[in-house]
Amino acid sequence: MNNLSRQNSPSLYQQIAGQLRRYIIEGKFKAGEKLPSERELARSFGVSRIPVREALKTLEFIGIVEYVRGDGIYVRTLSMKDLLSHVEFAVQDNVLKTLTDLFEVRESIEVKAAQLAAMCRTDEDIETMQIAVLDMERDVKMGRNHKQSSLDFHNAIFKACNNILLCRINDVLVDLQHLSRQRSSEVPGREEISLDYHRRILEMIREQNAKKAGELMLEHLQYTRNTLGYTK
Repeated sequence: MNNLSRQNSPSLYQQIAGQLRRYIIEGKFKAGEKLPSERELARSFGVSRIPVREALKTLEFIGIVEYVRGDGIYVRTLSMKDLLSHVEFAVQDNVLKTLTDLFEVRESIEVKAAQLAAMCRTDEDIETMQIAVLDMERDVKMGRNHKQSSLDFHNAIFKACNNILLCRINDVLVDLQHLSRQRSSEVPGREEISLDYHRRILEMIREQNAKKAGELMLEHLQYTRNTLGYTK
């Protein structure tokens, strides 16, 4: 364990927290498993118990471990939604890999959602999507961050698809999508292309052309993914 740096690097307790976080992500410390004691961890990292104690407090604060009085420190059992609610925990060590995986999942579920939305949409659904597109148009025209209006459009498609499980999967991914869209919004010129895709997808859903709606959604996501470099 002892590969900590004491020069030009984060404080010792942050390094230790980061190491323990990686071990949990990698499964070296599994859900429900008791961690080594402070003394054992300090010996492994080659430090005093003080930075180890601070590192464990940090992990407890973000809900990754818990103290059991009179027993010790355990890795919490986390659902996928719990884990993704701590975006900094889930992606800090490998942002590119996580967001690449996210786009693979989005391509699977959002293409299907667009196809189903084209078949199932109501007039109210179309109005909701149209409002999201108009909001995005205003954001782009005024030079504002458009990540929320973009998210509103995609969420409206899930609502229109009339599939409860697809909607729940989308809800689980919402925090990572905020991170992804924030990065997308920082790429100059991409917002106009994204807006054009939204307009065309909306039109195909309005016309109930499921095949074309799915094709455009896949093209939209692949363009975004390639532009941001989220490829394997």
